[in-house]
Amino acid sequence: MCQKYEQHEFSGSLCEELCSSQTAFDNFQCPLNDMKTILFTAEKNGDMLAVKLAKHNDDDLSWTNSKGEEIYPKIEEFHEIVKLHIILAYNVTLDDNMIRALVNQEIADNNSQQMVSFWRLFKDNNYMMGKLFDEDSVFPAVLGSCGPYYATEGLEIVQANPSIIQYLSSNRQQRLKHALSIMEYIFRLEEMKPEPLRMCKMQVNRFGLTPDRRLKYQSAEHVYVESYLDKRISNGVKCHSNQDCSFHSCRGLCDAERQACTHIQQNNNFQIFCDHVLLGSGTFQPGLLSGIRLPRSLQKLVKMCVQPPKEHQVPGRRQAPSLQLALRLYNELKQLLQAVITASGSDVEVDSQSSRLAQRGGA
Repeated sequence: MCQKYEQHEFSGSLCEELCSSQTAFDNFQCPLNDMKTILFTAEKNGDMLAVKLAKHNDDDLSWTNSKGEEIYPKIEEFHEIVKLHIILAYNVTLDDNMIRALVNQEIADNNSQQMVSFWRLFKDNNYMMGKLFDEDSVFPAVLGSCGPYYATEGLEIVQANPSIIQYLSSNRQQRLKHALSIMEYIFRLEEMKPEPLRMCKMQVNRFGLTPDRRLKYQSAEHVYVESYLDKRISNGVKCHSNQDCSFHSCRGLCDAERQACTHIQQNNNFQIFCDHVLLGSGTFQPGLLSGIRLPRSLQKLVKMCVQPPKEHQVPGRRQAPSLQLALRLYNELKQLLQAVITASGSDVEVDSQSSRLAQRGGA
């Protein structure tokens, strides 16, 4: 990284911070989890940062002219390319001044190598989600970049990957509180503008807290705006089963007559949450409700959330529980938490981060 920075191939505010002999970073560490998401962590002024690498980009910026020369777009043309990409992939329109400020602060005039690195960042979904939805505080804030490398705020993971034995002996209150916090997070994704965000991977060990105790999801690599995901899943490719039309946990539907993927996403964030986070996948990936004795009413709601009956489905999405059903589940979980707290002899009441949810749920 630093060598390419010195050769003017990489640019960005993070370059000087990391490569300077007077760097403010210390306590460099490799993560204990998979290194596909985070290359290393470091501390700056007491705060932990995570350094990541944008995924390789197959979309070439250059083309070859009749003389066999490689031609790159001029900076003004690059502005338009970036602007169009953001519109198509995220349904977000940035005005020309915003695009100009965003690009020009990172790239020297018509430096093709710096442009290629910056384009790689802009094609990285994790990076772009962090930049575009920074004010919504749902993903780790992007704090700077150097070529295709970028730094985000570090998160304190709330629930690591325990065994089923550890789950059974763990604090039920904390697990129920965490389940409610994740549901509140998902409600926020439903209200995002210009449209809801869809999570095609949802793992309990990827939710973490910022230093000021805000819940965020560690990686936005598999998070998309609803319209983009629907187009991706219903793109007409040949299929033999519904699984052929699915993208990770986001379920598609194969048209048996046409043998093509022609339907929009069939489930939603709440269905994925109930299936993968609340119930889990058995001994090696237990859910937050594993080992907790549930009232029959709550058992029924969780089952309906995973496989919603017709009257509780989102129109056009046969495996997506409705918002009303999700609100009922939220309130039932909150009541169970209060009962667990009362049974433990504690005087603490459930601290809901969103009393508005309870009011909307009618409970």
